[in-house]
Amino acid sequence: MLAGNALRHQMVLPEQQSIYDYWRSQCRGGRLPSRGDIDPSEICAHLPMVSLIEVQKQGDAARFQCRLAGTGFWDLYDQEIQGCFVDELPLVADRKAYWARVLNQVATQRRPTAGVTKTGTPLGGHLAQFWIRLPLSSNGRDVDLILGYDHLVKMSDVPVQSRSTEPMRVSA
Repeated sequence: MLAGNALRHQMVLPEQQSIYDYWRSQCRGGRLPSRGDIDPSEICAHLPMVSLIEVQKQGDAARFQCRLAGTGFWDLYDQEIQGCFVDELPLVADRKAYWARVLNQVATQRRPTAGVTKTGTPLGGHLAQFWIRLPLSSNGRDVDLILGYDHLVKMSDVPVQSRSTEPMRVSA
């Protein structure tokens, strides 16, 4: 779960690495950090694109609700997403399924993951979304929140080798 730094070395953007490094600094004794371990003043430069996603267990499945979403998400969704479930966001269908897979992976494997994808929003068609999702836990073991960070880049500014029709995802 917390061993190694392979994921960090696969991240493209220093902003992703910065959030990952901060999250790792809060992992102590092999335990996942809790929401209380995350100090917004330590990541203030990234707050406009930080999210906290609550994992709501529903039997064997889970549903994910945006408990906190930075002001930068307005540029992507043109609406407030705080309080919305991820499956209710104005996304094209394949992006809803994509995020469900990503968030389920983080919650069940209790490991961070990062990647890049097309936004799948009406306002973000020209943007690449570099992202990282990091597990948080009230008891140090079971994931009940996911700390997210997104960085938007114009597709024209993304190196050709990073452009793909398929979403890329890497895991720790």
